[in-house]
Amino acid sequence: MVARSSGCSLCVKRRVKCDERLPGCARCETYGKPCPGYDRNFKFVTGKPHRTRRRRPDSEGRTSSGNDSDNHHQSLIQRDQQPSSLISADLNVLQSLGLLIDEFSRPSPATSAFIVSRWFTFLPSMYGRNRTLDATIKSFTVYHFGNVTRNDSMIRYARCTYVEALNRLQASLSTTEGLSSDIFCAVMLLCLYELFTNTHDSESWMKHAKGLSQLAEARGRDCYLNEIDNTLLKAARGLIVMHSLFSGQKCFLTSGDWHAVMKQPFNTGLSADFEHLIEQFFAYFTFAPSLVHKLYDLKEADPISPDSWLRMSNILERALDMKSKIEAWYVEFSRIVSPPTETLTASDDTLYPTALIYSDVNNASIHCGYYSYMVIIHEILKACGYPGQHQAMVIYFRDQICKSVEYNGSGLLGPYRMAFPLRVAFEVADPATRLWIEGRLKRLSKIYAALRPQNFTG
Repeated sequence: MVARSSGCSLCVKRRVKCDERLPGCARCETYGKPCPGYDRNFKFVTGKPHRTRRRRPDSEGRTSSGNDSDNHHQSLIQRDQQPSSLISADLNVLQSLGLLIDEFSRPSPATSAFIVSRWFTFLPSMYGRNRTLDATIKSFTVYHFGNVTRNDSMIRYARCTYVEALNRLQASLSTTEGLSSDIFCAVMLLCLYELFTNTHDSESWMKHAKGLSQLAEARGRDCYLNEIDNTLLKAARGLIVMHSLFSGQKCFLTSGDWHAVMKQPFNTGLSADFEHLIEQFFAYFTFAPSLVHKLYDLKEADPISPDSWLRMSNILERALDMKSKIEAWYVEFSRIVSPPTETLTASDDTLYPTALIYSDVNNASIHCGYYSYMVIIHEILKACGYPGQHQAMVIYFRDQICKSVEYNGSGLLGPYRMAFPLRVAFEVADPATRLWIEGRLKRLSKIYAALRPQNFTG
């Protein structure tokens, strides 16, 4: 009889001696089974996740609903504390992954854009066919449950599995397997892992984002002509664009050929006209990094240099062209999706006493992307001295972003959805608004480490 105090749960179940090697024991590896780890409290509960009805805004001005990040934490903690039995490591991962998918991919109306979360629904079918991806899914999933339930053992297990995933990834990239859907998915998840978890290095996610961008392009456009790979590419493009924005490198997704790939029709449940508008916006969005790069180059250039005047003329022409396209796009978009409505909050917030409410979080994300792009464009027009109320428009769109935090920043993916818009708003904020944004960043960074205030002010 083997003592039940220290060995992994699978060895305990088999009543064999466990060597307790990290991140997984050698005996499980010999049996060809993934090691479930050594924490005896490492449980995942079956059943449907808890849902709460929408309530009136609470005393802090947050609209209390099933989407609220604090409510998500509480409901997941309650589920973790319910009695459950460990059947197998794989089943535990699939159970927990199912819970996360339900939180990430809520039932949506016909006009839902499925911006980020749709690809998560493919993960259960992909789990079990590639060890690199399996380790990545484990690390990402276990970390979320460990963070939510404040379980240090689960977080340590997630980090060990993350290291295993990195080692397996390095080996996979040197083979033809490196161009597979599984590896592409694993790289994307590793990037998200860093964004959600890394509180020590604010730029660590950029290494994975760079690899993701290079891998996405190296695979070639023909790899994305099936539903799974096309969905993966669409889920990855936000990270690819952000890498381009922060690295100063050109975004390869700006080409017409790549736009055509992303517009491939698949059964997403959206109307053809609506899906066309969503893809058109993302096509425009891929040009945002180059506009931002040119804006900062212009601000640092000698204002009386003939070369600077030439640069100004070039960026002004591009900004006006994009402004015209985005405004025309928004007119069409508004015909399909209702604009947000304002509601009073119950907080003592004198800066933003009202919040914007949207039809769903996906449409809220599209609106926030639109607000962010308009801030960038009006900042360029202001820098170029182009006639117009550009400062007033910057403030208006910045405020629209801030008013969207309460709704669109809710849920486990809320901080991810609001990361770029809040960064844009922070860059153009006055001191009072910056303090307000920093307060929201502190709360959101409990889930999404990349939103720590010091990452914005450093």
